[in-house]
Amino acid sequence: MSTEPVNAPEKEEPILDHGHGDSKLLVRSPYTTTFAHMGEVYIFHDLYGYILKCSPDILDFLNEFRDGARPDQVCVKYANAFEDQAPEMFVGIFLQQGCLIKPNHEQLQDIKDFIPVQGRWNAFERQADGSLVFWTAWGENPIAQVALSPDETTVWDACDGERSLKIIQHDLGLPMETILGVVKKLAHHTVQALKLSALNLRFYRKRPQDKPPYLTSTMPYKRFEPGDTLPEGFDHLFSPEGYYRAEVHDANEQFDHQETTLSHLLRVPHSALNGRTYGETVVDGLLRKNMVKEGEVKVLEIGAGLGFVAKAVIEALQAAGRTVTYHIMELSPALAAAQKERLAGMPVTITMGDCLNDPFPDSGFDLVISNEMIGDLLAIRLTHAQAGLASDGDDETDDKIDQALDQLGVAGELVKKYTVPIGDAPDPFYLNLGAWQLVERLWDVVAPGGTVFMTEFGEMGRWPRLSTQLDHPELSIHFGQLLLVSRHIGWQADFEFVMDFIQLRRDEQGFASTRSYFRALKAMLESHGLELEKIGYTRKMFEALLAEKGLQLDKIGDVRFEPIEDRLMGLVPHEFKAVFLTKPVTVEG
Repeated sequence: MSTEPVNAPEKEEPILDHGHGDSKLLVRSPYTTTFAHMGEVYIFHDLYGYILKCSPDILDFLNEFRDGARPDQVCVKYANAFEDQAPEMFVGIFLQQGCLIKPNHEQLQDIKDFIPVQGRWNAFERQADGSLVFWTAWGENPIAQVALSPDETTVWDACDGERSLKIIQHDLGLPMETILGVVKKLAHHTVQALKLSALNLRFYRKRPQDKPPYLTSTMPYKRFEPGDTLPEGFDHLFSPEGYYRAEVHDANEQFDHQETTLSHLLRVPHSALNGRTYGETVVDGLLRKNMVKEGEVKVLEIGAGLGFVAKAVIEALQAAGRTVTYHIMELSPALAAAQKERLAGMPVTITMGDCLNDPFPDSGFDLVISNEMIGDLLAIRLTHAQAGLASDGDDETDDKIDQALDQLGVAGELVKKYTVPIGDAPDPFYLNLGAWQLVERLWDVVAPGGTVFMTEFGEMGRWPRLSTQLDHPELSIHFGQLLLVSRHIGWQADFEFVMDFIQLRRDEQGFASTRSYFRALKAMLESHGLELEKIGYTRKMFEALLAEKGLQLDKIGDVRFEPIEDRLMGLVPHEFKAVFLTKPVTVEG
């Protein structure tokens, strides 16, 4: 079981003797709510704001206490359930986190010495009388409003992360019931506006590494109750092919809510791009690098989203004097329909297919664009044991690794074929198999002298990380491995930070958000007749939007702006890299 560190005060030790009577019972706290995502289960404490991640069998263990149970008896039942971990350990953890309590105990009475901390991503507006109305939309939950009275708003305003609830009550002179009622209302998983901390924020200023993650984390996943089907996770090989073929129904919703991309946020003329769109800057950059030939240019885009990049690229190439033939290979019928509508009348052919298995629509391409999609391709999750890597007390040999790789099918074949080093891999680790396979396949359809332009988020030397905020698995890219594979194949390979390639102005500040916060803020502004589009707002752009209805930024919370290279909506632009693969021109004789 893994949990977020919480710095909770010590609670009573679990009662594990063999006595009798109700005094030995423990019950699951009524303030705990469970969620699930990609095979993982999460427990959210509706009073403290703690978030614990655990496996389904440990949640089953906790649920043994739903109606009250003796911990010694439950531990006997689960004596051999957790391999080498004693069930008594989990009783202790659940007691410490306030997930197990004595029957009929009211936990509100335990929190007076805790320090309330305002959570991140709260959408609210201040009314004429000074009171607040919160707007919430966590995950896929319906939009909801939570109103505070003037007294409750005074409590909220006093939650500075430094004073305990007891001190706030003393300073404000309000009844403790009012103070505790605000916590009960705002810490709940449907709102998530408050978290409780055992230590004040001042303590963490010099020790930021010790700050418990739950203080800034949120819970956007779906509710999960006993009897529900656990959302499918991933094991060994996994691919989003079925997701894009069958589960993307609303093309606009896909990019406005599910998986916003950098190119989507910058699809309109943008001040941070000196008035250009993302697609225009791609062409400008490729022309600057002499990667687009003169005259007729045959282009293939793999996975074209809503078609904004394709439209901008075609128009920019035509403006640069090129005659363009544009092919799109698309997996999602819904996205293909949106592309067809947006690109009507342009020299575009759309072909449905999987870029790793189906024939490409043509060959002899001068330019291939793969924009923010290789993280969605086939990948594999491996443990050290599966890969033959040494674990504690074991010896690691080349023969042992080779034997293990021989059992891994396509993954083992590719690692051996391209001598991809895996000795420094974490346990477990991921491999971007689909990205490697794609650069293999493209070799046969790119014309000599042609270029493949790929973008995605990741790092040169960091192993792939799984994005857990999406409704499907997506990995960052280990660009060092991708370039190694590409050069083995024969490509001339290079890379650049996307923000440098598109000449993103770093002096701009971008609007920061999460998916849930954006939904809530969008609904709040719609109540004033404003449309909050899914674009990369700068501070000036956002203030101009509010001014349309006479709204002021200081009356709306909590709107954050960060350096645009560090945060734009929920993306981190400096994590995005561009790879350039050029097929050498073969000179005969």
